[in-house]
Amino acid sequence: MMDFESAAVPYLPIQRRLRMRRRLAIATSLVVAVVCVVAVRHHLATEPIGERVFDQVTTTVTVRYYDRSFHGLDWPALVAAYRPRVIAARTESERYHLLSEMLAKLGDSHTAVFSPADVSQVQDQVAQALGAAFVTLGHDRVVARVAPRSPAADAGLRPGLIVAQQGGADADGGARAFMVRDPVSGRTWKALVRPARGVSFDQVVQADVDWGKAAPHIGYLRMASFPNDVQEELGWAVSDVSANPSLILDLRGNPGGLIDAVDAAAGIFIPPGTLVVSGAGRYHIFGRRRFVATDDAHVRYTGKLVVLVDANSESGAEALASALQIYHRGVIVGEPTAKHVLGVEVEESLADGGLLRVATLDMRDANGVLLEGKGVTPDVIVSRSPADIARGHDPQLRAAIAVLSEP
Repeated sequence: MMDFESAAVPYLPIQRRLRMRRRLAIATSLVVAVVCVVAVRHHLATEPIGERVFDQVTTTVTVRYYDRSFHGLDWPALVAAYRPRVIAARTESERYHLLSEMLAKLGDSHTAVFSPADVSQVQDQVAQALGAAFVTLGHDRVVARVAPRSPAADAGLRPGLIVAQQGGADADGGARAFMVRDPVSGRTWKALVRPARGVSFDQVVQADVDWGKAAPHIGYLRMASFPNDVQEELGWAVSDVSANPSLILDLRGNPGGLIDAVDAAAGIFIPPGTLVVSGAGRYHIFGRRRFVATDDAHVRYTGKLVVLVDANSESGAEALASALQIYHRGVIVGEPTAKHVLGVEVEESLADGGLLRVATLDMRDANGVLLEGKGVTPDVIVSRSPADIARGHDPQLRAAIAVLSEP
């Protein structure tokens, strides 16, 4: 009988050598990995911050930008031209000015960089601290809302006034100087507004969803943006106004937001599954992505509809308005939209605390037409001026009510 245990003995040294080799290979791999990590950290620690930020921005754009041809731009040459200038920038402000200048040559509405100061100075925070919110009408920055007993109110600001910031802050970084013009009287003056410390005036920041009645038998639904998880609130709003046979959907000043929220809003007015927009990224092998209306708000509205838009209706607001117009679901009233419609799937924090945003999808309407640079042209064009705001008039809303009042 063969002794298998004894027969295995001559092979034990071979097995031990194999185990030793495996252990040595693992140990070597670990050492190499540690050395690489240490080398990368050392490189990052010693690399100038301007160089780090520039490389981060250009690498991400090179890999993720939606147009592989960069709209015919010689992107490598542009990177080579700007690299020494950005690295040599003496201040953070100069660095971001150059980066913004470089990205602006791509010619799209969404790819941009924001300095650490820009990131920390969110417009809503500014509005809350000053007690005033602003809107852009044409080339004018106009006061839209002022909170009572706020710094803005104390400085004499009121809705409708045209303001232009004069150089920024005073010596302690607090007060903001504005040149102010009354569009009704034509009078101009300088106002100094000092943000409240430790106090915010939340009432000047509009809610994401607001609703009520615009006129007898005409409901009103305003969407200031398309934030995350807005579906439930949208459902409450539409349920509350759905008894009205007509509805005004106000998308003026809406900067867009999440496509899921846009699709949920679309599903209130057009059948779920209906194409709203489509998008294609850098790698066309994956085909176009379809974004369709959903029933996530769990409510439908089938009455007459007017959609209000203006030059500050952007991105998702334009996508929704275009779908409602193409399917003849509502009459679009107001001014041509911003023509800023691209998909953004990259928002990357930069090494110095700044932020990079990269357009990763083109967006086409339900007819397959590119929305960037085209936007939505209203069926009924009505403008609104700073003087209208100053007098408390809203000719666009009046026009919407008139359309819905027609037999």
